[in-house]
Amino acid sequence: MLLGAGNVDAQILRGTARTQGSDRPIENARITALLTDGRGVGATTTDDRGRFHLRVSSSGAPFVVTVTRLGMRPTTSNSIMAGERDTLDVDFNVHEEGIVTDTMKVVAAPRLNEIRLQEAKRRGWKVFSPIEIAETRERVNSFEDLLRSTGYPGLIISPRRDDCIRSTRLNRCITVVVDGVPLSGTNPLINPRDVYFMAVLSPSQAQLQFGERAFYGALVVYTRAYGDKYERDRH
Repeated sequence: MLLGAGNVDAQILRGTARTQGSDRPIENARITALLTDGRGVGATTTDDRGRFHLRVSSSGAPFVVTVTRLGMRPTTSNSIMAGERDTLDVDFNVHEEGIVTDTMKVVAAPRLNEIRLQEAKRRGWKVFSPIEIAETRERVNSFEDLLRSTGYPGLIISPRRDDCIRSTRLNRCITVVVDGVPLSGTNPLINPRDVYFMAVLSPSQAQLQFGERAFYGALVVYTRAYGDKYERDRH
């Protein structure tokens, strides 16, 4: 929940993200400001004390703030009107959600997924749309098979579970990002039926979005939730 977000103008947001109930600081949570049309106007991550400092460039338009992290329920603020020089202290209280041992648990919210998809297209990412994914995910047995079925342009997918996903151009490990959280290590254990859409980012796109941790490019995966647009269309 975002505190103090009523009708207060704000251009600089600062605050803390903590878990609901235990009040534990949430480290490396993604804090993003989005206009109502899905365009991003500011993003940062929380530090080891759960704190963040975010400058928003919304040109006076209303925006919302979201906090996402693997294992946490995505949380979105009320609408905020951004002033030019005001500072607003905000705090997020976020519910924890468990991760199944062999899959990434679905943590996305339907409306938030729509915003994420619009933003990915606006940034010019190579997007595998929800329609493309939905046509394939029920027929494959693994996340790697899902990638192969899409043609996975620019990616080398090793048959070894202990290997990483690589860039064909650089032959270097790329960063896998699930629901806004960059992962470390080898291939992630993701249930293909949980995938809503994916996007492949070039090194320059990945560094702009995720910094040096995604130096060689990124594969961005967003998981689906009951009520997603393309899920409704199928029934």
